[in-house]
Amino acid sequence: MGNPDGKTILKNNEAENSVREALNSIHTISYSTKADLSEFSFISDAVRTIYGYSPEEIYKDNSQLARSVHPEDFARFKEFVRKAKSGEEFTLDYRIKDRFHKEHWIRHSATPIIKNNEVVRIVGYINDVTDEKIIQIRLERSEERFRLLINTADDLIFILDGFGYFTMVNKSGATVLGYTPSEMIGRHFLEYISKDDEPKIASAFEKILSSDEITIFETAFIDRYDKEVIFEIHAKPMFANGEITGMFSIGRNVTTRKRDERKIKELNSKLVEANRIISIERERAKNKITLLEELNQLKSEFISNISHELRTPLASIVGFAETINSDPDLPKEMMNEFTNIILSEGKRLAKLINDVLDFSKLESGEEELKIVNVDVNDLLNEIVDSLQPSIDGKKLSVTRSLPDEDLVIKADKDRMSKVIYNLLSNAIKFTNIGGRITVLAQDFGKEIEIAISDTGIGIPEKEIPKLFQKFSKVNRPGTQITGAGFGLTAVKQIVELHKGLIKVKSEINKGSTFIVRLPK
Repeated sequence: MGNPDGKTILKNNEAENSVREALNSIHTISYSTKADLSEFSFISDAVRTIYGYSPEEIYKDNSQLARSVHPEDFARFKEFVRKAKSGEEFTLDYRIKDRFHKEHWIRHSATPIIKNNEVVRIVGYINDVTDEKIIQIRLERSEERFRLLINTADDLIFILDGFGYFTMVNKSGATVLGYTPSEMIGRHFLEYISKDDEPKIASAFEKILSSDEITIFETAFIDRYDKEVIFEIHAKPMFANGEITGMFSIGRNVTTRKRDERKIKELNSKLVEANRIISIERERAKNKITLLEELNQLKSEFISNISHELRTPLASIVGFAETINSDPDLPKEMMNEFTNIILSEGKRLAKLINDVLDFSKLESGEEELKIVNVDVNDLLNEIVDSLQPSIDGKKLSVTRSLPDEDLVIKADKDRMSKVIYNLLSNAIKFTNIGGRITVLAQDFGKEIEIAISDTGIGIPEKEIPKLFQKFSKVNRPGTQITGAGFGLTAVKQIVELHKGLIKVKSEINKGSTFIVRLPK
């Protein structure tokens, strides 16, 4: 190939000038330098905009470019130069200060030109990326602040992808559950949720993914140590190109609050129950006060009644005794009559005193039963026979319905005699002349039943609850009540001492039935 002629050289120069003009017209610095960077063969006019120097000034002293590098970035710049000289293509972002001490961020790319395994030239480009870097730095700082805020927040903050897997979890939130973020990322949300809450979670997710509004729900997470941690979750879907890509959520730990709410609920329940019990006890106390007042009234009436019951036979005894004493010449027949009255009233008085003493023992709890084998049939026959004069006096008929076989129980015979005597006496007393009385005994295996029925005047229904009350006297229409008023009370106490029970059935003008059940 021959040497170029003048026209060729001229054309080459014109082409090179065209390239230079083109490079000078853009804002990127382009340059070409020797391999050792000792001399620039070309640097574009954009060096004025970025560094503040003209290309001619750089041609004369290219060290000005190196002196412009920010001191904090100079070590990185030296490494960049070393790599370029060694033939490595490299790009570096670093700071410079221009001729007017204004700071710029530049992106410097260097490409070595290698021939025969040697770097013969380096060409490169320098762009001013200050605006880009400022935005980048601000974004990085913003991200760092966001990351710091998320990782130091007490709440559980997390992102799930469209399939429910964790793609982000904040540090403090993961710590609450006993995990690190890296342990949770990539795992499914339901792996950390109580099985009982899964239906609720499915419903919440369906709601979240069908709306762009914030959805709030509560769920129980299970931590590393199998303990429940309850969170109130505020969740919102995340979108990209109009499609839902996942879910951003913030969870507030409400375990303590829920526990406190449960305690408050329990305390409220206890308070309601306490108020109910207080109301019941208040009503009971009120009833007890009423009962005590009634009892005091009954005691007063009892004392008045017992005084009367004691005075009546005593007055008769004293009166007839004084008559006999004052008139020794009384006829013998009259003397015998008065003596019989005194004897009868004395017996009546003795019985009354014995009843009072017996009742007193029963009330004090000092009574001790003398348990023996008692034949119920014999006992009933004895009592009926002893009261036969009274039965005959009112022309009453008595039916004895007793079993043929022996009916034996373990009981205090004297006390049980008192029970039968009292019930039969009352039947006689309250049955009109010519009426009927039935005395019945039955065997029920482990128990026996004694029933004394009459065709008497009966007991008003409202008076039945008073029958066995202390000192109470039942009002029976058309009768004048006599007696101390503790006969049936004593009967009930004796029956209960024998671990038995007594009940009554009655209809006005049809009669009454007293039923006693006793264990054998």
